[in-house]
Amino acid sequence: MTDYIVLLFGDTEAWWDTPEEEKKATYDVHGRFTEELERRGHTIIGGAELPRASEAKSIAPHAETVTDGPWTETTEQLGGYYEVRTDDLDDLLAVCRILATTGDAVEVHRKITGEEAAS
Repeated sequence: MTDYIVLLFGDTEAWWDTPEEEKKATYDVHGRFTEELERRGHTIIGGAELPRASEAKSIAPHAETVTDGPWTETTEQLGGYYEVRTDDLDDLLAVCRILATTGDAVEVHRKITGEEAAS
């Protein structure tokens, strides 16, 4: 089994001002995503919705100071993630298309194991 991180990028500032009815529709999509993952034999081992990007703290490379807000100056920021364990990356990517229907960008990364990092 391999662990993957599914990153969700969108306009995190706008999300917090979204009407509750629209938020519920998005949460329903996430529910369908998690149900489909389980149905197909993938295992969710972690994840979280993140607060507003403006609440982030950033440290630039080689910098000594910490600044408020996200690292980049774009409207798309990391809004949340899932950690998924699976043997079938292609199928995981197929299920991730469900999340893309929310308008967020979805990025999938394989996690590096301790053995890989040590070598």
